Amino acid sequence: MYQVRLKGTYYEMGYEQGKMLIEGKILPPIWLEGIHETVPPERLAFADECEEIVRRHMPGFLDELHGVADGAKADYNQVKIWPLCSYAKLRSQSCSAVAISGEHTMGGKPLFIRNYDYMDSDREYFTVSWTELTGGYASLGFCDSLSSRYCGFNEKGLVVASSIGGYAGPPKLGLVFSLVTRWILDQYSTTREGVEFLKRVPHFHGWNFLLCDLQNNIVRVETCPERVEVVNFDDGIGISTNHYFSKEMQKYEEKNWTSAGSTTKRFDNAINWFQNRKGLITTDYACKLARSSTDDGGLCDRFKGVEGGTLWSWIHTLGETEVLVSDGPPCKEDYQTLQAPFEFNK
Repeated sequence: MYQVRLKGTYYEMGYEQGKMLIEGKILPPIWLEGIHETVPPERLAFADECEEIVRRHMPGFLDELHGVADGAKADYNQVKIWPLCSYAKLRSQSCSAVAISGEHTMGGKPLFIRNYDYMDSDREYFTVSWTELTGGYASLGFCDSLSSRYCGFNEKGLVVASSIGGYAGPPKLGLVFSLVTRWILDQYSTTREGVEFLKRVPHFHGWNFLLCDLQNNIVRVETCPERVEVVNFDDGIGISTNHYFSKEMQKYEEKNWTSAGSTTKRFDNAINWFQNRKGLITTDYACKLARSSTDDGGLCDRFKGVEGGTLWSWIHTLGETEVLVSDGPPCKEDYQTLQAPFEFNK
């Protein structure tokens, strides 16, 4: 697990990342090789168009990529390719997120559970990033890619996690999910603000986003290039796996998507875990859901036919500075406590 602490403007944080990259302090050498490889003209042209969309909806963020380029002594046009238009067709469904309203937890605050699933070969890239953005919010985010976030929480108590959807179409000009997640953590303090952002921006592919704030507002936003739908939860639990709930969104989903993997099973397991609770939910009970296998009523998954599954996991009580992190599949690795270097500014 890489641990990165960054502070300052977007450019200053980018420059520091660039320096750490060439010094081997963050991410494996493959990333350094990637920003120096030859890029086909058509891919560069696509990245140029995505760059303009980022400039329009995430003003200031491109400064970070310029900083990375300067710090790593690399060409900015190479550096921007992966963050702005990365896409790999997943060979299996992946990732789970569960939010529990404070009225159902022992501490009286919302509780968030996140399992990240992908190919086993990507486990070594796991990065925890503490950032204190000048003019924005401090946050703790999780990823395995430069300048991106797949999930995390910020100093205002807003938490967000992304999960791939079953979108059948190809990528289109828009914002990559990991940049959307990053911007929400950097700039917004409530679920409502995050949802409004997700509704107004163009999306690169099909992803689900689960958001929760300190006021117990739990919302799931289902996205694809053609449409965005908002799903509200009224029973104290919000769940996001890899299929669309909305009938309108299901029109854009791959045929037989829900029967091809474990997305519905993980959803059902989370529902059963919540319904079978005895009293208020504790952190230990949350750990049980995250670390139990999908065949044993939990979220810890293994893909069928390929080498992949749950790679890492975290559990967080909103409003607290501590987070439990499993550096590896939680069914095999213990959770460790990490401390965010900021106080919550409610």
